[in-house]
Amino acid sequence: MVENTFYQNYEVPEDLRFRTQDILRNGGLNCSAKLEPKYFENIFTPPNRITQVHVNLEFWPTGKEITVRGHVWGKRTVRCDRCLKETQQDFDETFLETASAKAEIIDIMLFVRQTLALTEDIQFLCSPDCKGLCAQCGKNLNDGPCECKPEILSPFAALKGKFK
Repeated sequence: MVENTFYQNYEVPEDLRFRTQDILRNGGLNCSAKLEPKYFENIFTPPNRITQVHVNLEFWPTGKEITVRGHVWGKRTVRCDRCLKETQQDFDETFLETASAKAEIIDIMLFVRQTLALTEDIQFLCSPDCKGLCAQCGKNLNDGPCECKPEILSPFAALKGKFK
C-alpha cells in the first residue's frame, strides 16, 4: 500500500523512483509508503531478512539540487549468532541525501536499500545475555543447563603432567 499524505492527486511510485519534474512543479513533496519486502530480499545475509518496511519521505528543492529526508522503519527476522534461534527485531533509521534537480528520476529505493544495509549488525543476539549452545551436546543453554562436564579450553592442557 502506497499513501501520499499531502498531495492526494500524486501517486507515489511503488518502486520509489520519483520524477524530478513532479517534485519541482509541486515545490516539494511529503509522502509515506509501506513497501513490499521483496525489494529487500538480498540486503541481509540469509537467513536474516527484512519482513516489514515503512518510509516517510520529504523532498524540497534547494537551487540546483533536491534534498531528501527519509525515515525508514519496520521489522526484520534475524538468527541469533549464539543460540541460532530466529527472533523479530525492530529497526528505525533516517537518511538525508541530495539529488540533482536536472536528473529525470530520483531513485529513493537506492537510498532506502543503502540505509537498511547499514543496519545489519556484525553479530545478532536474541538478547544481550544469551548463553548460546553447549559446545559438546548442542543444547540451547537459555532453556537450562545440560549434563555435560565443562571442557578445559586451555591451550596448555595437553602439556599437563608431561613435565614432572
